Amino acid sequence: MIYTITTNPSLDYYLNFSKTIVAGEHNRSNSESYDAGGKGVNVSIFLNNLGIQSACLGFLGGFTKDYYLDHLKKYSHIQPLFTSIKDNTRINIKTMDGVSTSLNALGPHITDEEFSKFTTRAKKIYDDDYIVLSGMVQDELNDRIEQLVNELSIVGTKVILDTDTDLTEECLKYNPYLVKLNDQNTGVDENEIISKAKDYISKGCKCVIYSSPIIKDYYLITEEKVYKASREELNVSTGSGDSMIAGFLYSNLRGASPEESFKYAVVCSKTLSLNDDNVDRSMIEAEFDKVNVTEF
Repeated sequence: MIYTITTNPSLDYYLNFSKTIVAGEHNRSNSESYDAGGKGVNVSIFLNNLGIQSACLGFLGGFTKDYYLDHLKKYSHIQPLFTSIKDNTRINIKTMDGVSTSLNALGPHITDEEFSKFTTRAKKIYDDDYIVLSGMVQDELNDRIEQLVNELSIVGTKVILDTDTDLTEECLKYNPYLVKLNDQNTGVDENEIISKAKDYISKGCKCVIYSSPIIKDYYLITEEKVYKASREELNVSTGSGDSMIAGFLYSNLRGASPEESFKYAVVCSKTLSLNDDNVDRSMIEAEFDKVNVTEF
């Protein structure tokens, strides 16, 4: 079973404008929409599109909780296992007027009692399960999330990390199965990317995937090998990195090698970029042979 953790999910409010937004003036949108947001939830959504069951852990509360859960009902392969909290789940505003701008809220406070309920649920995850910790973790939770990662690793859970650099580096000693890096972690220089990934592997990580919206190259670094793939398209959709994690897991669950799983991850990212969220398994597999992975 695959579980995703999003400690600070958001109800994303999208506003589309036909004209450029002018600061200090009234700006009226021409369309609006809402969606369930959060990097771990994005991984679950992409797994859903691949036909893979996953469960979402994290915190939801306040007047936004039920509306958020209603948006997840359209995904038949997602099981919501969120912990209820007193504070409101945050609302993030996404404006699009030719340029995409995000206004992200800080998020709720999690009480000791609420976190205890969350860990009780999380500790029901066992060996051979996968757990994906994605997105920003509130500073107040960092130490407790690290302890949870430790406890899960002891029972044999395969941990995937795509979160804050400091928390990721603290968790390397618990031998995470996969770490996702981007340009915020390590920049875009190839030597620096590989050096950082090798350092992570030397400290306990099994393998590292790297992608960035500002360069065309993807990397997979394992203890023995380094793989590289490139994309032709310039546009990168929201959730591109999350789709890579979902694709890597999907392929890995089918017994694929790290190289094949990496290729599937790259194809997921590419297909998402070309099709703007309307992605299914058949579309991904149609693109599979168009991606070339090289070893160096």
